[in-house]
Amino acid sequence: MLPEKLVVDIIKEQSLIIGEPLARSRAEITGSIIFKSDKIDEITIPGSNPSLTIDKLIKSYEEVFGQASVEVCVSVFKRYPKNDIQNFLPDRIKLVV
Repeated sequence: MLPEKLVVDIIKEQSLIIGEPLARSRAEITGSIIFKSDKIDEITIPGSNPSLTIDKLIKSYEEVFGQASVEVCVSVFKRYPKNDIQNFLPDRIKLVV
C-alpha cells in the first residue's frame, strides 16, 4: 500500500464531515501534501517520511476539531490490515489502531 492512498482516504473522510474546501486547506497547511489538481485523489507527498506527513495531517485536523478528528483518522486506519499500514502510522496512533 502507498502512503498516498492512506492520506487521500483521511482527507476524503474528513471532507465528509467538515467539507472538502476545509479538509483540503487543512491538508495543504501541513506543507507535506501537494494537490496536483482539483481532485482529492491526485496528491503528492514530497519527502521520505510518510509517518511524519500523516502525523502532521492528523495534527492539522486536531488543531481545529479536537479529538473527534483524530478518531475519524483512526477509523480510516482500521479499514486496512495493520501489517499494510504499520510503517506509515505515527507512534501515537500505533497505540490505538
